[in-house]
Amino acid sequence: MGYLRNHLATVVTGVFAAILTGLWPIFVDFAPVLHFVFLMAVPITWFLTLMCWLAQKSNDYMKHHHNQRPVYTSNGKLAS
Repeated sequence: MGYLRNHLATVVTGVFAAILTGLWPIFVDFAPVLHFVFLMAVPITWFLTLMCWLAQKSNDYMKHHHNQRPVYTSNGKLAS
């Protein structure tokens, strides 16, 4: 099954996005360039979190809900 029901990448990316979101108000007045860096990094990491979650949900759906039909080779035998 994997760690955290195979959502480890989603959790790690989400924690990183949350930390960046929390640090943004603290560091925005530290240097003007950091405002631009956080403006770019925060939405991107939240987008990556969403994409990791969707990819894992899609994978889970395909593994558990897909009708599996037997696969035959060209000579009519079942493939292993």
